Amino acid sequence: MADHHIGVSRLLVQKNELVLELFIQQGIFKPIFIFQIVFFNLLPLVGLVLPRHGVTKYIRPAVFVACLAFAIEILSSRRAHLGANGYMVGLMTAWWLVWTATLYIFADVEKDYRRIERDDGPDLSKDHGNSSKAAKYHWQSYPPKFMHRLEWCAGLIFNLRGPEWNWRAPRLGPLPRSVYAQLQSGFISKEMQQENDEDYVTPKQRVQQGFRSFLIGYLSLDILKAVMMRDPYFRGDLSNAGRPFPISYLENVPLAIRSYHVFTSAVGVYTALSFVTALNPIFFLGLSSIFPNASRRLTGAPLDASWLYADTFGPFFSPLLEDGLAGLWGQWWHQLFRHGFTSTARWILSLMPRKWRTNPRVKRVTFLVVAFSLSGLIHASGSYTQFTKTRPLTGPFLFFAMQSIAVIVESIFKNVLLPKTPLASAPRWFCRAANVIWVFFWLLFSGPFITDDFATGGIWLVEPIPFSPLRGLGLAVGQGWWCWQGPWFRHWSDGTYWGSGIRMV
Repeated sequence: MADHHIGVSRLLVQKNELVLELFIQQGIFKPIFIFQIVFFNLLPLVGLVLPRHGVTKYIRPAVFVACLAFAIEILSSRRAHLGANGYMVGLMTAWWLVWTATLYIFADVEKDYRRIERDDGPDLSKDHGNSSKAAKYHWQSYPPKFMHRLEWCAGLIFNLRGPEWNWRAPRLGPLPRSVYAQLQSGFISKEMQQENDEDYVTPKQRVQQGFRSFLIGYLSLDILKAVMMRDPYFRGDLSNAGRPFPISYLENVPLAIRSYHVFTSAVGVYTALSFVTALNPIFFLGLSSIFPNASRRLTGAPLDASWLYADTFGPFFSPLLEDGLAGLWGQWWHQLFRHGFTSTARWILSLMPRKWRTNPRVKRVTFLVVAFSLSGLIHASGSYTQFTKTRPLTGPFLFFAMQSIAVIVESIFKNVLLPKTPLASAPRWFCRAANVIWVFFWLLFSGPFITDDFATGGIWLVEPIPFSPLRGLGLAVGQGWWCWQGPWFRHWSDGTYWGSGIRMV
């Protein structure tokens, strides 16, 4: 039976590849070329490097229009099988457009952004100040020299959580006291509260943590792949037939089946994100620690400082128990897109009458609705660029839109309605239990809107790792050690210059 499940999974992947090739051959879709990906990612950098004064002030609007047109063309007609059956094509295109709008429209790069840069001296966090002198830091705004400006802008645009920027995500934690003390006179925010240097791990310890997270994530993905492929649901069959043991005994309990599918899907997303983001400290911190001189010549950012590499996810139990759904999304879940979302919300607030934009409740609702709506649009774009029968608007977008409504309702209940009931004096354990129950049943209700779309879109059919210890050692049935089949890239030409090159398969 296990051989059958693996065989069906492989056949579905091959079928999707053949269907895409047929669509491209017939001209229904166009391939995605490597040079297009490079161009789309580097084009916003060109506009940022050129200072906005004189004639050049017209360059950024023109660049943004070009990025918008390019994104529309990709979403409407370009497809690839790589990236979870094309899911990452839409998601990353939509996010890149939001991020470009943030830097080009919603903010003034020359005035609003500052980066923490190192002067000279080693990072105090390497040995907690036992033998070295503390490194010297300063805020660096938009640099006047071209080469400095080029790497400064590259560091800005290819950044997600801003650990060394003045828009540093609050969830990353405070800065070391030695760093904070040097930046007090500069552009400092309340989220960057000082903390003892002894509370920070050394770069070596942070790299070791990254390797542990990477290894755990790798083995977990191998296990999840073996488990998921036994269930037709994760191969795109949403019917209730053919469930594997022991899930087959729960076929008459739809709530149990739904719980299993939602929980397993959530674990899959969490594990994949943790696995990928573990490469950040391994690559950047590891290499900059081994080659410190090369790192400092390459960039002014202190890449060998351990406080740049906080965990992707926050603590789980405390936010869930204390703040319910708001804590789960705002404190535990990754904040990779946070600055793009909050910048968009601030820009929208700036268009409102002053009475509204200064009202705390209006601000909170605006931030919630904008953040979850943009997240919904980004994930819906990923669903849209899959060429299977997905439901972008009634699936991923609706799921995230519902989360904003649920958080608002949760806040109203806790702050307005609950104080007027006898439960206002309920013991702490009761409130915590109520938060857990509420979050569980809400996600159980809303989760299938996105997990069903993940399954039908073919996300779980992807082989996430090249080597499978489980299948190689015979602990799970499969094709052996090596999992990745077929080429990732292929030459393609339609007879024109623009339509020729190395394409993503």
